[in-house]
Amino acid sequence: MNYPGIIKGNRNAISNWLRQFATFVDPDKRSYKLQESFLGIFRWGESLPLPKIDYVLVFKQLFAKCEACSIEEYENNDHSYYQVSLVHHKNRRIVVHETKDRREAFNLGLELRNSLQTRIKDSASVRGESRWVDTTAIFDKSIRSKTDEQY
Repeated sequence: MNYPGIIKGNRNAISNWLRQFATFVDPDKRSYKLQESFLGIFRWGESLPLPKIDYVLVFKQLFAKCEACSIEEYENNDHSYYQVSLVHHKNRRIVVHETKDRREAFNLGLELRNSLQTRIKDSASVRGESRWVDTTAIFDKSIRSKTDEQY
């Protein structure tokens, strides 16, 4: 389902063949919906008012622990996902999208940033560092960013 003006994100890390999760953000109506579906047929979820968004956050999340893995293997772990979230009230998050594709995550983050007229923070590119994204960057080639101190 595509609705004009509504941004859809899929929660791929927690979805499976039985249950699927999606998030719909409507910037015009300032609302969002967390939708759950069963077998792709039965869908439910409630539209909620969108709180004041502080910024869009893109980061890498490891969903399955690998006790035998070293920290260096974090970047190449099959169980890690890029997660796109809307941050509100300083540290509360609405998870919009999860994907293994870095470019897809940043493109959706940029779309949310433009629709909601806010900033975007990159916590996925360099492990342990968060940077404000320079939105003049072309995402298909590289992501240039400023550190918090420079912003």
